[in-house]
Amino acid sequence: MRLDHLLAPEHVLLDIPARTREEVLYYVAQALERSGLVSSAEDLVDHLLERERLGATLVGQHAAIPHCKIPSLKQVVVAFARTGEPVVFGPEPKDRARYFFFVLSPPDEPAAHLQVLAEIARTLRDADMQNGLGKVKTPHELLTLLAKRDHS
Repeated sequence: MRLDHLLAPEHVLLDIPARTREEVLYYVAQALERSGLVSSAEDLVDHLLERERLGATLVGQHAAIPHCKIPSLKQVVVAFARTGEPVVFGPEPKDRARYFFFVLSPPDEPAAHLQVLAEIARTLRDADMQNGLGKVKTPHELLTLLAKRDHS
C-alpha cells in the first residue's frame, strides 16, 4: 500500500493550531467533514477517542496513528496533520506527538486497515522520513517525500 496514493493533498494539514489531543482530533475531523469524507466531525472524534481509550496510538518519534473504523466509508482513507509543537497525546505528560497519520477504514476491510497501519509504522521508523516530516512546507512536498520512500 503506497501512502502517497492513499493520501489526498486536501487531507494534508500542516502546522495546525492545536495544543491538545482533542484539538488535533477535532481539527482533522472538521476538515474531513468539510471535504465530505465523513458526515459528522463529532461522530468521527467520538470513534477516535473511543479507540484512544483502548490504548494510545503513539508510535514514538513524536508520532501517532489515530485510527478507527467508520461504517459509511467505502475505502481506507489516510489524513496527515502536523502541529507546530508536540502535544500530549498519551496518558503521561511525556507522551507527545507532532506528526499524526489518521487511518479511517470501513469495518469490513480489516486486512487493508492493518496493512496501512503497518506501512505507516514502517515509514515512521525511517530517520530521513522523520526529518522530512518536520520540513515539508506543502501537501505536494509531503506526497513527494512519501513517493520517494515508496520507490526506494
